[in-house]
Amino acid sequence: MIRTLLLVIISISSAHLFGQFGEVCEGDRLVEPIFAEVQISESVKFGVGTNVLNQEFDLLMDVYEPVGDNLRDRPVVVLAHGGSFVGGDRKNPVMVNTCTELAKRGYVAASIEYTLFPFLTLGFPDSTDLINVIALASGDLKTAIRFFKEDGINENTFGINPGLVTAGGYSAGAILACHQGMLDEDDELTEFVQNAFDEVGGIENLGGNLEFDDDIISVFNISGSVYDVDFIDENSTPIYSAHGDMDGTVPYMFGLTGGIMTSNGSFNINQRYQSLGLESQLFTFVGGGHTDIFSAANFADDLLAMYNEFFVWNKEQICSIIASNDNLEKTSASIYPNPTDGIVNFQFGEQLSSAYQIEVYNQLGQLSYTSQKFQAANQHIDLSDLDLGLYLVKINFEENYQPVTKRIVISN
Repeated sequence: MIRTLLLVIISISSAHLFGQFGEVCEGDRLVEPIFAEVQISESVKFGVGTNVLNQEFDLLMDVYEPVGDNLRDRPVVVLAHGGSFVGGDRKNPVMVNTCTELAKRGYVAASIEYTLFPFLTLGFPDSTDLINVIALASGDLKTAIRFFKEDGINENTFGINPGLVTAGGYSAGAILACHQGMLDEDDELTEFVQNAFDEVGGIENLGGNLEFDDDIISVFNISGSVYDVDFIDENSTPIYSAHGDMDGTVPYMFGLTGGIMTSNGSFNINQRYQSLGLESQLFTFVGGGHTDIFSAANFADDLLAMYNEFFVWNKEQICSIIASNDNLEKTSASIYPNPTDGIVNFQFGEQLSSAYQIEVYNQLGQLSYTSQKFQAANQHIDLSDLDLGLYLVKINFEENYQPVTKRIVISN
């Protein structure tokens, strides 16, 4: 779920935040295959999962990068494979081909694995089993997103911008991505769905690396669905959807998913988004089913057109976020005393026209404190529970203003 349009801190030095952003949007990057070769880092461990038998296992992904690219602030697309939550893996041809094409265009792309239901042991899942495994798999997707947030803020092994992450997938994987972009803790769930998520930590606390956020800027939904379109509200993430209108596995509109439980497909998702005035685009494979859109020769041209349309659309999302920061007003804030024993005062140079929230990050880039929302031009917060040391304070505004960042030292 995207919580803010403003980009996250990449390092303790705020200057790095805007270093190469302009280059990301230059020329044909992100749209045309400007890189001929792609390198793959295989079996990258991004966390530890827990399956429905309460057994831990390594979460692995393959990471695709363009060869010869020197940018260090590249956008990321995290993709999850299909397989009805009982099968599939990161080597799924749809994932391999999609990641390869993304990397050729200057993205870093990852094909992840996630918790599956062990049908060879327990038989095929019923609706309750399916919700339980979706809750666990949702945590795995969140863990992968947070993996890139942590790495981008710290070592930046893959040369990415942790504020420009897209989540996507095909079929079951797209269902995970859709819920990542739409479902939050304020949404009303049926009792058995709420219980499934609560048993594994709750919607906002699924998965690992909880010190880092799991915000995304867009969703790439291929043949996916969402349990309830009411999950879609003004905070939902922009979405690009592609779906066959004759899909018998995941409904194009509304119906049984995998013959087990009902859900709303891409058509209904798009309608709900548009009714709320939210950013959404739908590509329909007319006459297309669930798998033939990738395998049948008569859909080859449509498939190419769909991908090309997504590349253009997602670049627009990325570059509009970058441009929006440039178009916001600047405001100044005094923070004192500094050094401080924990009580920090904020004074703005003008009466503000927007609410704001204060975040405090430690030297590793980890979020250490989040305030409630304020609007007063003079405010104070209590950081006395934090360890002594250097911190970066970031003031995020709901609208109108660029974020303000300051360094503070907490001392005796």
